[in-house]
Amino acid sequence: MRFVSPRDFSTILKINQELINTVIDTPVIIYKIQVDKTKANLYGEGIKKSYYRGVAVPCLVDRQMTAPNAEIGTIDIEQKASFAFLRHELQTRNIYPEPGDIIEFDSQYYEIENANDVQFFVGQAGYNVQIFCDTHLMRRVPTQLESPISYE
Repeated sequence: MRFVSPRDFSTILKINQELINTVIDTPVIIYKIQVDKTKANLYGEGIKKSYYRGVAVPCLVDRQMTAPNAEIGTIDIEQKASFAFLRHELQTRNIYPEPGDIIEFDSQYYEIENANDVQFFVGQAGYNVQIFCDTHLMRRVPTQLESPISYE
């Protein structure tokens, strides 16, 4: 077991923050679903969903290649993507990505399937660094999205 001081962890956070915010500089917009305004059908799915105003957050993006899918009789495009956010950046912007939320990136919309926040610095509990979101490309563009909040 390695020893990590809060000072070491703070240094790593500052380096990651500078790298993601300044060097890589890939902002995405997260739209949180409004659970209280989204009505569920018999299967627990929301047909007409409502979202809060989007929040711009810098992150790391890993998109897979697009793949055609002809299961429903017409050709459809599928694409998976992973988004990695710094936990501190999300806390600063007072947002936490969850399944069902939407991420806008490169004029495309991805729905979050899974959000994993168990990423510890050197395996030590309490030193959470990142939140990973596994997503899929949405077929339809949500129409009720408001203009995002920007953090410069």
